[in-house]
Amino acid sequence: MTDDQVRLDSDLMNVMRAGVTHAIEHGAQAVAPSHLMLGLLADPLIGPAIAKLVPRDKIDKAAADAATKPPSQLVDSLAFRSLDGTRTLYLDSESFRLFIEGARRAVDVYRAKHLVYGFTAEAVKDRDLLSLFGTDPQSVSKAVEGL
Repeated sequence: MTDDQVRLDSDLMNVMRAGVTHAIEHGAQAVAPSHLMLGLLADPLIGPAIAKLVPRDKIDKAAADAATKPPSQLVDSLAFRSLDGTRTLYLDSESFRLFIEGARRAVDVYRAKHLVYGFTAEAVKDRDLLSLFGTDPQSVSKAVEGL
């Protein structure tokens, strides 16, 4: 591995696959940030740590709304399989940006908590993302520090 590469942890892969599965269940053509949040909430470590800190009703609504929007250009993106391995979807441009931001916070291994860090870093700059984190994204970030 080179200095700018990180290994994707199996827990992160499960979160990404769960995000794809949620996108498919909502009828979306690409994986939106709200679908990734649902994937994080489904994770056995991350989910319990952040569940009481994030507004689940807003996340569910955003996930449903994402299905009605055409996907943004998927020129620079990544694709992941669903949990059952039968479907593959690309990350939309915003999810790709969050994924990359999380990767910047990882050293050697990109874990699910790094995706949370990417989300919280971007949420302070983006009103729509902030709505997925309630009013205090830093508390969400702190909740996953020791994981």
